[in-house]
Amino acid sequence: MGTIKLITMYGSPWSERVRWAFAFKKLPYEKQNYEAGVDEAAVKKLTGQTMVPVLVTDGKVIPDSSAILDWLEETRPEPALLPKSAKDRATATLWEEVALNALGPHGRVMITGRLLRIDDPEAQKSGKYFAEKYGYSPFEEEQSRLTVTRILTSLKETLSGREYLVGDTFTRADITTAAMLMLFKAAPQEFFVLQPPVRMVYLDKVGEDPTFAEVFAWRDRMYKDHRGEVVKP
Repeated sequence: MGTIKLITMYGSPWSERVRWAFAFKKLPYEKQNYEAGVDEAAVKKLTGQTMVPVLVTDGKVIPDSSAILDWLEETRPEPALLPKSAKDRATATLWEEVALNALGPHGRVMITGRLLRIDDPEAQKSGKYFAEKYGYSPFEEEQSRLTVTRILTSLKETLSGREYLVGDTFTRADITTAAMLMLFKAAPQEFFVLQPPVRMVYLDKVGEDPTFAEVFAWRDRMYKDHRGEVVKP
């Protein structure tokens, strides 16, 4: 196998899920950091779009986190990150899609709103950038919070009495969901290093709601037991 390069954005949960999967499978790679608003043109020239993470290896360019995890599962099948049974695989995929296409995007809307409200020019600049890129309105933020609350309620009930989301093994569903939960309350500093001002951006009132304390405690256990290393810039 030739050189493996991952283009990732440090605070992005889409990037984090890929980094986590590589760490879990103990597959080394070269890291290239992506800075929003700075590196978009280079990524678009490489992939035809402006999103990260991007995998570059053996002449292939894979610009999608799910496709990257598929490649990783084929390339390094052990330890597996998908359940053995077809039924459990389907359930894992369902949770993965909920996290990727609901929890994540709604969390991004909520972070954008928080950035716009912070009394700091740089934070507001970032908020305006993301608001323009992804679309934002206060109404959308409140709707996103309602949706996130429903998903967190479902997660709480699903995880009750369970160690993992699906079956009795750690899967892509756990990685993806744990990573997306960073958008509402960051994992502790011992697991994921963030400077205090940045850490506050990743804190929403739903993340502090005692109703969902068990969900975030589960997320922290996933980091402690399965991340394999402290996440650092």
